[in-house]
Amino acid sequence: MAKNLLFEIGTEELPSSSITEGIKNIKALLEESLKNNRLVFGSIQAGATPRRITVFVENLEEQQKTQEKVLTGPPKNIAFDINGVPTAAASGFAKSLNIKVGQLVEVDTGKGIYLGYNVTEEGKKTKDVLPEILKNIILSLQFSKQMTWGDYTLKFSRPIRWIAAMFGDETIDFKVENIFSSDITFGHRALKNQPIKIPGQGSFEQYCDFLQQQAKVILVPLRRRKMILDAINSLESDNWTGGDKVIVDEGLLDEVVNLIEMPNVLVGTFPDEYLYIPKDILIKAIQHHQRYFAVLKSDGRVSTNFITVQNGTQDESGAIVKGNERVLKARLSDAKFFYEQDRKSNFEAWIEKLKGVIFYSQIGSLYDKEIRLGRMCLKISEILKQKGIIDKDFPDKDLLRAGMICKCDLVTDLVVEFPELQGLVGKEYAKEKDESREIPDAVFEHYLPRFAGDILPATLTGAILSLADKFDTISGMFLTGNIPSGSQDPFALRRKASGIVMTSLNKGFDFDISEIIKFNLGLYLESFDFKNKKELKKTGAAAETARDAEAAITANAGIDKAAETAGAVFDFIMARYRFMLEKQGKKTDIFEAVVAAGCNSIIQLDLRYKALETYITDSGDVLKLSEPLTRCKNITKGGRKFGKVDEKLLKDEAELILYKALVQKEKTIKSLVVSKRFDIVIAELAGFAGSINYFFEKVLVMDKDEAIKQNRLNLVKSCTELYYLFADFSKIL
Repeated sequence: MAKNLLFEIGTEELPSSSITEGIKNIKALLEESLKNNRLVFGSIQAGATPRRITVFVENLEEQQKTQEKVLTGPPKNIAFDINGVPTAAASGFAKSLNIKVGQLVEVDTGKGIYLGYNVTEEGKKTKDVLPEILKNIILSLQFSKQMTWGDYTLKFSRPIRWIAAMFGDETIDFKVENIFSSDITFGHRALKNQPIKIPGQGSFEQYCDFLQQQAKVILVPLRRRKMILDAINSLESDNWTGGDKVIVDEGLLDEVVNLIEMPNVLVGTFPDEYLYIPKDILIKAIQHHQRYFAVLKSDGRVSTNFITVQNGTQDESGAIVKGNERVLKARLSDAKFFYEQDRKSNFEAWIEKLKGVIFYSQIGSLYDKEIRLGRMCLKISEILKQKGIIDKDFPDKDLLRAGMICKCDLVTDLVVEFPELQGLVGKEYAKEKDESREIPDAVFEHYLPRFAGDILPATLTGAILSLADKFDTISGMFLTGNIPSGSQDPFALRRKASGIVMTSLNKGFDFDISEIIKFNLGLYLESFDFKNKKELKKTGAAAETARDAEAAITANAGIDKAAETAGAVFDFIMARYRFMLEKQGKKTDIFEAVVAAGCNSIIQLDLRYKALETYITDSGDVLKLSEPLTRCKNITKGGRKFGKVDEKLLKDEAELILYKALVQKEKTIKSLVVSKRFDIVIAELAGFAGSINYFFEKVLVMDKDEAIKQNRLNLVKSCTELYYLFADFSKIL
């Protein structure tokens, strides 16, 4: 028979992020634990509120499955002597199992023949193994932010206050710290804050209904979300005849859903004297601190209405709405005051202020950074124009101006008081000061993306400035030794590197990022002395692609192993593409193969990866690419120098055939690489395998004649370089 399992961890109020993490992690941990303990079950469902994380297992069998397993002992050749007499190894193994040597069997482990013994492990009752499973899940649950409390060693997102664990009608008894499991849950803190006995387990839906009716709690976040949206839709259709619409910010909605157990949507208003504040700034001020939802009129202007979602509390007297209105009015009064103060100033005054704001110790001020951003933007623009990616008439003066004012809002009164408005304030002030073309949008967009899933820069000016800013911050932090390690990334450099990757892909910016990195490092080293900085280590093979930077950068400032800094930055940025692949569950050996061949462009990396992935998926015959290259690499490895192939020294038919195929393939493939026809490049290289294999079958490379031997090695090395025009296929597993 099978029963249902309910497991609930009751806590003090959890932060929004912990609810999302808790649902995901508790399901994964429980599923893995049940499988590892040979317990058969149906589905696993989970829900959470600020005060509980709950998981429900349907149709969990009452008995573990019986397990047949083989206990492995010593190898057969050690267990018996040459006469077949058991040695001490065989006797000792049998004795440890309380059996005779004759009861042992031979087992082929894949590594050889070993002695073994077949054991049948009977399954225990589920209720007897659940206490340890559930206790370990509590001890194993991980959150991005954890804490301890009291004198306990347990770490959790917030202090645990109760544990409910029921298998069918039975309570599963166990203890974590001083908390004993039971069949008790607790109701909504304001509506029904009391212990409630849980009935025998029916289904997950029935438990959700039980909590809603008896505890005044909506367990499933999606249901709370739907209740909020339904209430908003009802307001829009039934109460607001003028066509007002709530701005439903998805991130804000997700956060609000995770802060309540029973949603209650209320409407408040604020005085219209604040409506002259720029629209985007006003909306952000409404949304950010108090988690209110702004409302727009039918003509797109901000309405004086706003939405707040209370945690179940009814507001029959209107006191809650009035309290929220007072809070918002005070917030908007502050915004209005600082906005008025800022209107009296201008960008030139703010630029002057930036000279006194340190960007980071040893790398100057924000003013210095803006000067670098202007030069970085011009460099990126120059490269993109040369490649025909952007129009030659693209206005570089807009890039310079955007780079010069993009950080100005950081010293405005409004952003100093409301840091969350950075970027938005700069954009609105640029509009008010009549900055031209794409400059206002670029000031905002250079911060993008701000988080996973965020929008990307829409304008060319914004995209180029965004890249320049992110390259500059990463390079500066690496030069000062602030390299992310493990989970430590205080300057969000990984997010910035991901932004470089995503923006480049989004805009089709095909450029050598190592060239930009070296240029950026040169700008730093022109102005600052890093001679006493510690040597930075490479973080991977991709660092080799920046080896030619050493002479230029070292001559500039004398920093030890400066080229390795450029390589480390390059490798760090490229690693974010690899991270994207890992998140999608894709092969990373293709990435390693392409980067190892010296691919320094994110666009080229992406196109080559996709072409090779398609080839492997469709044909599966990657050996046509990897085996010939591996043979070429093996015979040419070492410290030998190579040169051009001398056609006059080619005598054998096989080497002549290979040379002619090489010359033809090289010309064809170089042309195809320029036109980015990588699918055809792969087909050409796969067809090259026959010539290489024939060569190795018929020709002795290591000829007695040194000149012939060297020429053949040069030929093989040239074949290796031909493959490297696309990737190092030997790295594909």
